[in-house]
Amino acid sequence: MAAATPQRTWTLAMSGAAMFALGACASASADGSGSGTNAAADAGGEQMAAQPAPDRITTQDAGKVTYWVMPGPRELSPAVFGTPDNPRMTLAPKVKAAKQAVEAGKMPPSVPGLLQDLPILVGVPEKARSTTTDGGMVLEHPTPFSDEGRIIQGKFEAKFWDNIDRDPPGKPGNTPDKAEMTATFTDPKGNDYRVVLDHVVKPPFPGYETDGGVLLNGYHHGSTGTGTPLMPQIWTIGAFWGVGEVHVNGELRSKKRVMHLMTTETVRDNDYNLATNAEMPLRPEQWLVKGQAHHTHLIVLPIQATKKGPVFKPLKTAFTLPNGKPQPFMHIMFEQDTVVK
Repeated sequence: MAAATPQRTWTLAMSGAAMFALGACASASADGSGSGTNAAADAGGEQMAAQPAPDRITTQDAGKVTYWVMPGPRELSPAVFGTPDNPRMTLAPKVKAAKQAVEAGKMPPSVPGLLQDLPILVGVPEKARSTTTDGGMVLEHPTPFSDEGRIIQGKFEAKFWDNIDRDPPGKPGNTPDKAEMTATFTDPKGNDYRVVLDHVVKPPFPGYETDGGVLLNGYHHGSTGTGTPLMPQIWTIGAFWGVGEVHVNGELRSKKRVMHLMTTETVRDNDYNLATNAEMPLRPEQWLVKGQAHHTHLIVLPIQATKKGPVFKPLKTAFTLPNGKPQPFMHIMFEQDTVVK
């Protein structure tokens, strides 16, 4: 987690080979296997003791505002990415650190290759940056962090158990943190999806610190080093990184799929533009939904867990893009969520 900063006061309603910017990944063990959050019995067949109440619950009921985020370009914040003459958050140092960690036996061997396939997990290569007429920079490659969203139908519930405040050593799935999550939603063409978390992981990427895979009441993204830097640094009410299943139109489409869910302060304005670091925090009159100070992001990534670690593998959604190919990730925004606890 980023360095300690004062917690914001929230008014919480108690009712009603493309390049992608990604924020999570990895297997629970070398092959991505691991105990799910709902293990039913021990070796002796006895029912396991009931787990304690979750530390946090976030949810959104059906019929409330939900968006499907389209691929698109992303403005690069100078506070995070520097300037054309003094670039920051570049890829090469991250790949070097990953290779050193692999050699030391502290990182799955697939990670350096994944960072090269999906560099925006940790940065943006200098050659991928375009300079704008006003001297700024933009990443024109399609990313999951565009300013374009389409209204869909959706609902979710997430429960968080935050049992440790640091990433313990060991394999990605070696963590006492737990979470449960089920989300159902449509795409812009009306296809049906169900996403179910199986277990929490600690993303094995250089610089990441996820508090054991479940983060409550802290900052990530932006220049923190945890999560994609394409998102602004945001106050996070609850987040998990994990692996789970994706069902499309009633059929299991993908197992061991990497996903990241976070309930955060609102980062999209009235025009659905994604704020940069300099624009945060948004003023209440800028929030997309009047009076809604927070919202929930669910990103299902083009990453799958394998025996060698996380690898790039586009998700085969049922939603076809103008180029004739399926959208290879899902970024779903639940804009009228509720923090129950």
